[in-house]
Amino acid sequence: MTQINWNQFKVFKQEYSNRMGFDNFQLLLEFIRSVDNLISPDEMLDILMDDELSRQMVEKRGISDVIQLEEHLYQQYRR
Repeated sequence: MTQINWNQFKVFKQEYSNRMGFDNFQLLLEFIRSVDNLISPDEMLDILMDDELSRQMVEKRGISDVIQLEEHLYQQYRR
């Protein structure tokens, strides 16, 4: 399983320059998606839950399963 490289995320965040108005969690989802080439929401949730900081981000948003993560991703890219 892939682990989040926070140093790479910081570089990604600076380069992305928040063009879409994403918050840190949305940027993290975009980072994971771009680094791992469109992995499934199941895998994405596993990656998020395997890291303490990203797990806190997930829990803060009340995401507890893949369906809720999919809904969050849908809302994120629907804008």
